[in-house]
Amino acid sequence: MDSISSSPLAAEEAEGTADWQRRVVGRSLNGARRRSIDRGARLIRAAAKVLERTNGESLTVQEVADEAGQSLRTLYQYFASKDDLLLAVYEEAMGTYARIIEAAIDPLDEPVERLAGSLIASTRLPALHDKTGVDRGLSRLRLQLGQADPGLIARSQEPVTEIFRRLVAEAFATVSPDVIEVERGTYFVLAQRNALTLSMTLGNEFNVTMPEPVDLSVFCLGGLGIQRPREWHEDVDARLDLTGEDGRSILRRLAKGPKPAS
Repeated sequence: MDSISSSPLAAEEAEGTADWQRRVVGRSLNGARRRSIDRGARLIRAAAKVLERTNGESLTVQEVADEAGQSLRTLYQYFASKDDLLLAVYEEAMGTYARIIEAAIDPLDEPVERLAGSLIASTRLPALHDKTGVDRGLSRLRLQLGQADPGLIARSQEPVTEIFRRLVAEAFATVSPDVIEVERGTYFVLAQRNALTLSMTLGNEFNVTMPEPVDLSVFCLGGLGIQRPREWHEDVDARLDLTGEDGRSILRRLAKGPKPAS
């Protein structure tokens, strides 16, 4: 009996940590995790469809539950509130936005060109999308949720923020302007881009002529100490790959399904 009780298998079973038990529990937890993510994704798709239908104007949790074919009780098992659900939509949208920007600047090799291209491409997206898309809805969501908890919005926007942080750092490493540090430069670039995008989607509140995306690139790079003639920025604009953006809004992409979790 002593030899049996002292075997590795007996010891593991005594502690409840046998390999087969860990595998069974792991598969069970992974399965539950996948099911939860899949159901949450279906609710996000439903919310995207509702926002698409209402031009980003309104959304109720009952509408989302009905669209998803689920009960309100089920919806609240996955999202604590309407704001929690909208934040999930926003998070997925920012991931999609980041992938679009990366694809748009793919033809560009030089770091400063890629920074300029990201500014132009990200600002051209609202004009390329139809008027019933997510751009207006997301702008409203960002303003609404940002008042409640700016930190949540910051984390949700991280995929886009990280692109610009990286591109600013790479551009600085190439030209060494020594005007401002990367983090502060990234802030100014994002702030100017967001301000122009808000005006493009929600309306021009200043009653002055709005700049074009190329103007934004000229202004931001100049502010970072990187001087390029306007013709250079126009050439970058002409080489962007936005051919896939044929009027499909971000919401419509989400309505087809968020990117699967790994």
